[in-house]
Parts: sequence; structure tokens; C-alpha cells
Amino acid sequence: MSLCRPRGVARTLFVCGVLAAFGAAAQSSLPVPKAEDDEWKELGTTPPVYPVPAALVKFPTSWTTHDVLIDTATLNIAADSIVRYTLVIKTSGGAENVSYEGLRCETGQRRVYAFGRRDGTWVVARNSDWRPIVDTRANRHYFEFWRDVFCDGKTPEDRASILRNLPRGGRERPTLLPSD
Repeated sequence: MSLCRPRGVARTLFVCGVLAAFGAAAQSSLPVPKAEDDEWKELGTTPPVYPVPAALVKFPTSWTTHDVLIDTATLNIAADSIVRYTLVIKTSGGAENVSYEGLRCETGQRRVYAFGRRDGTWVVARNSDWRPIVDTRANRHYFEFWRDVFCDGKTPEDRASILRNLPRGGRERPTLLPSD
């Protein structure tokens, strides 16, 4: 069935004109340039040595009663511009969650590579997709890591700057977010 079959002359001309305009626009459009992100390749990674208490640095927070800690021995900025680190969350009830993670400053995303077990071993995360960093109460530390600790705009900070920013809760950036 043709969409340009006559039903009413004005209606037919309108529909056919719209379809023709879309077809002409599609044919005359330039090729879509490749996004920079299409060129980026993530390097492979394996979980590091399990964290030891002496290497943990507390990230000060006022929005949770849990302790948010980074294992500074595993903090690494790789050639693929991913900031990789071991995150330890100690809950106020005594539970401890350990994960080996990556944060990508350029896109404002994070991913979990592996979870720690009580016996000091790692299990690879089943769902290890890159996820957008969103400022929510439950995951506020990721937003603050991205905005105030690990990234300088869309570029990772150097390791020394991260180690300075971490124990003081990051730095203030009143007008600049990594997405700008």
C-alpha cells in the first residue's frame, strides 16, 4: 500500500511532500564523523593483591555513617586513562565490602571489575559494564571521586594529586565539573 495513494489532494500532497523531504535530507546528509570514543580501547586488567589495612586511606564524608576507603597501593592511572583502585566500604554495622574498580574521567563512568571475598581472594564481577556516575546518596562517593579527587575535568589527575586530594575529601570546583 502506498502512502501517496490519493484520499484527498491536499492530504496526499502534504504526506508525499513530507516523505520526499525526509528522503532528500537522508540522501544529502554528510557521513557522521566518528566519535573520539570509538577510537578508545580499554586495557585488560586483573585484580591486584588484596588490600591490607596499612594501605587504606579514608575518604572523609558527611553524608554516610560508613567508612569509604581507598587502597592506595592499588591506585593506578593506566595508559587507557582509567583510574583503577580498590574500594573498601566498612558499614556502621560491621560489614565490609571490597571491590576493584575503574573510573573513566572523560565519560563520567565507572565499572566494577571484581569483588573481594573474606578469604582474601577475588571473584570477577558478572556485570562489569561501564555505568554513568550519578549523584545519589547511596553512590555519592563515585560522584565525589569523579568531580573532586580523581579527575581534572575530563582528564585523570596524576597519582600524587589524587593521594593529596583523597584524605582531605577532594577539592572544591565551584564552576567546573568533569562534564564541562
